[in-house]
Amino acid sequence: MYRYVLTERGKFLVAILVIVFFIIPLAIIATWALTRDTTSTGSPNDSNGFHQNGTGPEILEPSTEQPQVPQDGDANGTAPHDPPLTGTINFDLNAGAMTFLFTPGQQSALDDDTASKIGELLTSPKNTLEAKIAAEIPQLSDNETAILTSAILDVFNTLEVPLSDIVFFVYQPEPGTKTFEVSISFQ
Repeated sequence: MYRYVLTERGKFLVAILVIVFFIIPLAIIATWALTRDTTSTGSPNDSNGFHQNGTGPEILEPSTEQPQVPQDGDANGTAPHDPPLTGTINFDLNAGAMTFLFTPGQQSALDDDTASKIGELLTSPKNTLEAKIAAEIPQLSDNETAILTSAILDVFNTLEVPLSDIVFFVYQPEPGTKTFEVSISFQ
């Protein structure tokens, strides 16, 4: 009968296998479980995805800048009634969330009011060291997406926010829409 002896090289190989097949997967699962628990114990969301703090989001009037109305009016010469093209429409500092309007066909940068509100949003209690900034943008053509993401990233770059802290999510907009809602929140 033969006896096998585990050599130093064999012991090292067994240790590597234990680390690869047991310790690393356990660490990944534990990290996933811990981060999942912290996000699920947060405030409940309403149907718009904003966190509720009991008072609801602060509703702001759109920017006072008047958009240029196209000259494509009806036969009487009156211009069609369009919604404002820029400005903040929802802002909730406690929930760390805001929504603003953007028209890629007519804008290449965010208006000053929206950029100022993004700076104010960074003071939210939801902006922690572990928090990521979630920007929810519409699914657009490549050119329009580049305009919109560049406008958003320019503001965050000016505010010295690392690009690694910003995550973009895409939603499907209504067909024929020219002015889109963009939401920014902390995740």
